[in-house]
Amino acid sequence: MTLREKILDKFVGRDSAIEAGRHYERGMDLASEGLHDESVREFKRTLQIDSDFAEAYLGLGSAYHNLGQLQKAVEAYQEATRIRPDWVEAHTQLGLAYDGSGEFLKALRMHTKAIRLKPNDLELRKNLGLAYFNIGSYTEAIKAYKQALQMDPNDGTVHYYLGLVYLDLEDKDSAIEEQRLLKELGHDDIASRLLDEIDRQTWRVSRQREGVDGVAGCRLGR
Repeated sequence: MTLREKILDKFVGRDSAIEAGRHYERGMDLASEGLHDESVREFKRTLQIDSDFAEAYLGLGSAYHNLGQLQKAVEAYQEATRIRPDWVEAHTQLGLAYDGSGEFLKALRMHTKAIRLKPNDLELRKNLGLAYFNIGSYTEAIKAYKQALQMDPNDGTVHYYLGLVYLDLEDKDSAIEEQRLLKELGHDDIASRLLDEIDRQTWRVSRQREGVDGVAGCRLGR
């Protein structure tokens, strides 16, 4: 039985709830076609009938998220977590919405909650690493990414973001090692992107040093 069928099954015998399920199905179909404005209307109709339909709130949040309306997405995801406080997907999507709106501390709380609910999930570990990275907590970001690599040592995204963390720490050698591993694992495109970041960081550091040396030279020449 699919998720949708399970959702509809729990409403058997309740006409209004079955109608809510139909609107929900229509909303999901529209969302899968990329028609997010229309899917918003269907999810709202679902919730007018059944205000505790957590899946509809998640669908509504996703539609708003795809439309770039992050505050409305956050509000919908919050309702989903209120109704189902142990639902990993709802906490994860709320965290990603907070990431997108720059509310990084709130995002971290949601990703941490998701990890507590499902500690052995690779994608959740990656989300947690990014959340720590976004608030500048590099030690914790490295820890989260290394835990992710224990689950999948070949994950190119993890090696890439780990390289970015090292760059922010001005640990160029470690960043270069991550770039080397990406090449070795066959992630050539990501390896190239990381190399570009390393080159940009090298150029910025060089320019900063030239500026400092130039100022020092001027002072000495006075």
